[in-house]
Amino acid sequence: MRVNRKYRFDASGQIPLSLFEQIKLGQLCEAAVRLDDRLAIPATSSNFSLRRNSGSFLISRSGKHKRNLTAGDFLLVDLHGNALASLAPKASDETLLHALIYKKCPWISTIMHCHAPEFEALHPPAVQIEGHELLKALGLEDHRTPFMLNVFPNSQDMTALADTVENRQFKESKKSPPQTRGPVIFVLAQHGIYCGGESTGKAEAYLEAVLHLLKSGQYSQPK
Repeated sequence: MRVNRKYRFDASGQIPLSLFEQIKLGQLCEAAVRLDDRLAIPATSSNFSLRRNSGSFLISRSGKHKRNLTAGDFLLVDLHGNALASLAPKASDETLLHALIYKKCPWISTIMHCHAPEFEALHPPAVQIEGHELLKALGLEDHRTPFMLNVFPNSQDMTALADTVENRQFKESKKSPPQTRGPVIFVLAQHGIYCGGESTGKAEAYLEAVLHLLKSGQYSQPK
């Protein structure tokens, strides 16, 4: 477990981290190492975040290989993507997408974004995965229930992209109870996946399940 008393503040050096937060961030750092073993976080790509409370979350800073993350490499931001400390280092360019998931899904506590090669062949608007036992790992009742994975064009305009994701990924949420549980998963084409879960362990399990399902080839892309 990566807990080091040296890292008692976020990446700004101004906001204290509780021991509990250091432990949870350590778990997230260890998950990043496992993703690196799968060649899923090349160079300085990818980003990871952990909800702090209803109005803020900790997200990995830019410019560092994520296999080398420590608790002191996470920056506290609000749900508008703004750093909560003055003179803070740069947060991930994709902070707004993390913020959107946390705003829309109060049960989500952890988000993992990676660039595994399994996602390179996916194209908008979506892929449908069905017929595999591992679908139950995504919260589906049985393997016969299809899972629709939304794939969004990567416009590089994070504000516009967040609006697009909100309008399609969460359009059904208005019809659902506010505390619906389960994963939040979508892909940016020629980029990577966003996977949110109720805990770091669940987020990693959901991500592993999707990676395996795509490797199995049991998916189709609607015309």
